[in-house]
Amino acid sequence: MRIKIPKIAFLAIALIGLIGPGACQTFATSPDVIHDTMTSGGRKRSYYLFVPDNLKAPAPLVVLLHGSGRNGKVLIDLWKDLAEKEGFIIAGPDSEDPSAWVLGKDGPDFLHDLVEALKSKHPINPRRVYLFGHSGGAVFGLVMSTVASEYFAAVAVHAGAFRSKTEIEMISSARRKIPIAIWVGTSDPFFSVREVQATRDAFAAKNIVVQVTEIPGHNHNYYGIAGRINASAWEFLKQVELSAEPKYSQFGVKQDTARANKLIAEINSLTKKAQELANQAEAKDQEFSGKEFVKDRAQIKAIAQEQAALFNESAATWRNAALNAELASSLSVGRGREHLNLFADYNRKCAEMMDAMRERAEAFLSDEPHEVITTKRAEARKRANNLRLQIDELEKELNKAKGGE
Repeated sequence: MRIKIPKIAFLAIALIGLIGPGACQTFATSPDVIHDTMTSGGRKRSYYLFVPDNLKAPAPLVVLLHGSGRNGKVLIDLWKDLAEKEGFIIAGPDSEDPSAWVLGKDGPDFLHDLVEALKSKHPINPRRVYLFGHSGGAVFGLVMSTVASEYFAAVAVHAGAFRSKTEIEMISSARRKIPIAIWVGTSDPFFSVREVQATRDAFAAKNIVVQVTEIPGHNHNYYGIAGRINASAWEFLKQVELSAEPKYSQFGVKQDTARANKLIAEINSLTKKAQELANQAEAKDQEFSGKEFVKDRAQIKAIAQEQAALFNESAATWRNAALNAELASSLSVGRGREHLNLFADYNRKCAEMMDAMRERAEAFLSDEPHEVITTKRAEARKRANNLRLQIDELEKELNKAKGGE
């Protein structure tokens, strides 16, 4: 499962212009969920929309950011009743890659283009446009709070936090002290209370208040308590309105060669660290050798706990490298931008593979029968192997792109 790290050549950075949004199709106000497409940045993008019958113009708009592996309709379905009752519009865009929201590709420009297109068709209050996200969408919502703080009125998320130096540094980009709220379960295996509290404190250091609600005993399953979370999130959001007309600046149009090259250096360092952590985690497999499932249960769990922690840290490091690549891409043009976008995809797939291997290790932490654990470990390994194949293909594309520079 060893991951080879492609080397990134020095990239020349030049200024580019971004393509504006395409025309959005005409909508009929109805109680049904509409699935439609629009063009943003020269790409065809998909989204879901629900416009209640009982709108009172101008109406609020909540943009919903789905979790990894989902689509916009999942959150639309969970918010529809509340939107109908309270009289606000909801839009659920699809990320370009269902597995992740990507800075640059999925926002802030795409989200801005979507909102502006909807405003041209529906009586939306421009000062009451909000974001809500879950899990991967929650992290992206927090990122949007830093790069589009004067455009969105407020952000509410479930199960999300900043876990990297790059994300923390982005808080300084916020031009407005945007209201933010985070809900997190005390038993969430993906975003711990400690990480959420650290995120709150990082925003507080920039005088941005983040309201944190800890849910005792709750894990990562937003869908099981969506009604409760949505109602609380709406109570928070609906109280906020921009004091002036929304302001927006296109993302990634400012040239900064020095910053781009610094990010590239950080990427190489992060990928090296991520690989080392992955190797340490994989080496733990040798410690399971000779252990008996029943007799040595405590030892097996202890090893699995250490292995899972290593895979988790490796995944987080790969994701940090991906974010750095996305930021560097926003400062680049031509083949340099294409190469960095491709490398961001590579890093995210590496992170997904580490997640699969973490799940394989965590299977040993349950008290289920040996047969069930064995099956879960085999399924996780199969997912990791499939991701390995995708990573190999991305590596070939990276080497091809490098050869063409």
